[in-house]
Amino acid sequence: MDAEPYRPISCDYHDELEAAAMHKERVELEFELEGVPQRERGVVEDVYTADGAEFVRFRAEEGPLEIRLDHVISMRRSE
Repeated sequence: MDAEPYRPISCDYHDELEAAAMHKERVELEFELEGVPQRERGVVEDVYTADGAEFVRFRAEEGPLEIRLDHVISMRRSE
């Protein structure tokens, strides 16, 4: 579990992530893991809550990832 407290994201952004999951859209997700910015293309599979934080389950080209929503920097539709 992440040591820093969870910072909730905006409802609008949360809705965008849920819509991407519902439609299985290919997206480019920019996020931070262990303090290192990363960018991956793939599909948002789920948005869920666990341990007092919200997460995205993301199927990247390099494999599956689970990312805390407050670590997501940006999402854009991919081709």
